[in-house]
Amino acid sequence: MTIKIIVVSLAVSFLAVGCVAFPDDGYYDGGYNHGRVYDRDYEHRYDRNHDKQRWEYQQQRERLERDRRRQELERRNWEQNRKNQQEWERKKREAEHHRSEIQRKQIQQDRERRAEQERKKREYERQRIERQAQQRTDQQRKYWEQRQRAEQQKYGHNRHNERRD
Repeated sequence: MTIKIIVVSLAVSFLAVGCVAFPDDGYYDGGYNHGRVYDRDYEHRYDRNHDKQRWEYQQQRERLERDRRRQELERRNWEQNRKNQQEWERKKREAEHHRSEIQRKQIQQDRERRAEQERKKREYERQRIERQAQQRTDQQRKYWEQRQRAEQQKYGHNRHNERRD
């Protein structure tokens, strides 16, 4: 049993000395100020890690800022394209409306012109019919006047001759 106690105590002492002699986070210089060296080394490592993290954070912020600017630019371009498209469509509608208005006016003018031509044609035809009727009336009147003159001359001559008798 004493042998076991001695073996255990030696094992514990070797383990304790080994942990002090070979620390995980630095080296042992044999003095009691190893904590300061360890702390200094830890600060350097921390600074390097912190610098790396800060650099990665800065890179991430710059990437996010570039993405935000790119998205903002894309949004502005999209809005400008949308405005341009709307303006083009509005102008197209106005041009189409203007063209249809001109076409409607031309159709209306054509209708009015055709209606005027029809009216003139009917008026001309009416006047022609009236002239023909007037000519027939004149011809009939002349015919009757000639006939009456002929009868008057025939009967008037006979009457005149009868009076002489």
